[in-house]
Amino acid sequence: MAKFSIPAIAMAIGASVSTTSAFAPAASMSRPTAVVASPLQMSSVPADSPPLAPLTVWGDRIPDILESQRQLRERSDMEFAPTIKSCDIGLARDDTKGQLAYVKENAMEIKQKMVDKGAVIFREFDLMKTQEGFVQFYEALGMKTCLDPLHSVSARPTVDGNKNSPVYEAVNKESRKNFFIGMHNEFVGTRAPRAAAFVCFKAAETGGEFLIADGRAIFRDLKPELAEKLYSRNIRYSV
Repeated sequence: MAKFSIPAIAMAIGASVSTTSAFAPAASMSRPTAVVASPLQMSSVPADSPPLAPLTVWGDRIPDILESQRQLRERSDMEFAPTIKSCDIGLARDDTKGQLAYVKENAMEIKQKMVDKGAVIFREFDLMKTQEGFVQFYEALGMKTCLDPLHSVSARPTVDGNKNSPVYEAVNKESRKNFFIGMHNEFVGTRAPRAAAFVCFKAAETGGEFLIADGRAIFRDLKPELAEKLYSRNIRYSV
């Protein structure tokens, strides 16, 4: 599990990829390759809005869930969420031009790490301290924006107040301030972008930690009988 301060979350949702292999060169684990439908425009979505997120593509049923868990337990290469610091790549914290150039030059390698390692954490990158720089960052990675899958219920306001902005704040409605949001998968509804980028524009004075966990490790560490019971019930977490 990794944690970092991110009290105000903004998201740039990656979408509009033609296949599951288009976002990065190749995955380290074999998996079904399926064509992802291009985002569809609907009458409820203004023409000048970003496109809808692609329809969710569910994976094939796993023949033997316990065998899959056993194979995962034998792996020794499950690094999760490597960190890239500006100083480690020879750049100053405020060298935004150099940081943008680094992302452009290493986009494929970074995306491959996202596939293989689950996530990539960037630290000391002033490039992402503004919405404009954040947009430049994910565009340099080749991420295309789409509407938040929760846009219809207005759960997340946009950072700049522009309804067509691709950068959203965290769910912070007053009516939900007393709700604890535990560990959960992102984008598990009928529409699901392939990736999301999170950023902290202003660190919280106290608290504000944002946790990310490796779903592979959670599955690996489940008791086999529980993993089998959950899978045999055909439970699908969705919103």
